[in-house]
Amino acid sequence: MKINIKFLIASLLIITLYSCKNDNNEFAGKGYSINGKIIGLDSGVININQEECTVENGRFSLIGKLEAPTMFQVRIKEVYTTYFVENSKIEVTINLNDIDETTRQPKTIVKGSETHDEYVEVTQIIRNTPESKKLQELFNLGQTLEKGSEAYKKNYEAISNAREANRKVQSAFVTNYALKNPESVVAALWMQYQKNEVDQTFEEYEQIVNGFENTIVAKTKYFKSLKDELEALKRVAVGNKAPDFTLKTSEDEDFTLSSLRGDKIVLVDFWASWCLPCRKSYPHLKEVYKKYKNKGFEIVAVTNDSNHDAWKKAILEDETKWIQVADIFPPRGSEVMTAKVITAYAAPFLPSTYLLDKNGVILAKNLHADELDLKLEEIFGF
Repeated sequence: MKINIKFLIASLLIITLYSCKNDNNEFAGKGYSINGKIIGLDSGVININQEECTVENGRFSLIGKLEAPTMFQVRIKEVYTTYFVENSKIEVTINLNDIDETTRQPKTIVKGSETHDEYVEVTQIIRNTPESKKLQELFNLGQTLEKGSEAYKKNYEAISNAREANRKVQSAFVTNYALKNPESVVAALWMQYQKNEVDQTFEEYEQIVNGFENTIVAKTKYFKSLKDELEALKRVAVGNKAPDFTLKTSEDEDFTLSSLRGDKIVLVDFWASWCLPCRKSYPHLKEVYKKYKNKGFEIVAVTNDSNHDAWKKAILEDETKWIQVADIFPPRGSEVMTAKVITAYAAPFLPSTYLLDKNGVILAKNLHADELDLKLEEIFGF
């Protein structure tokens, strides 16, 4: 089981001539014009991509021009909804009296946006798989159980297994869809969830990104994000030197990864106190550490915890004696939300591991359990 730590941010990409106006014919034929209706709100102010827009008599209008289809987010008081906008005449109806129990979003009907039609179709396929439905059932069950009870713990573990099963089905579908539809902005958006070489091979990921290169997708922010990740994956490919870093240990001392070069085979392990699969792997990893720690082997655990008290508590509970350091998170409100070192390593899941030779060169990635045992036996000869 792996836990995806990257977040999809649906945001405005490249928009010019954006305006809330009543005259929606100004850009007809060359830009977009949106006629919006909100059921449950007669008048007030809503927020569209962080811009205020006035609602009068339950209606709003929006005009502008896009270089590529873009996901818009509409926030109305405590709820929000999203829909794809392209350069066309679009009608949007948002029903605040009909809130989806799963997404907590109001029912939204969009007419005139072919990209949104595609998005709805793809999303329904993904959410209606048996694996997705099973995961949702377990989530719903968890809401009825007493937190900390045995039933709650058992359900939590079942959720972890169901999430992994759902991830595999979803990633296989999205990979195949992106490979077959290189001009699809929707495919690029869904690929944001699996910018890695775990949900698909590196070769598949590279093929997908290169396929987007000469299409309208290349004009979107989604493409830039995918392209940046491809370059990051190339930097941490097997055979390259691992990015160096200096982080604070659990004793608040500076530790630099390169200080181990020349002496140690190093396993860099990205984890967090809240990552159940990470912590379940530690009994075996402690056996591995005991076997090789005096033979030139070291583990450097990089936590993705922002709560350092929870991090230190987990170290004590798990009795993990290797080097423990905490990653650095960007300030709140930053465009990049993931921590510094895990981003540099293009590690999209917890746990993620990188095995380095004595010169800091990456020997292998994401080895766990038997795979790690075999590799270390090959290196140390026993």
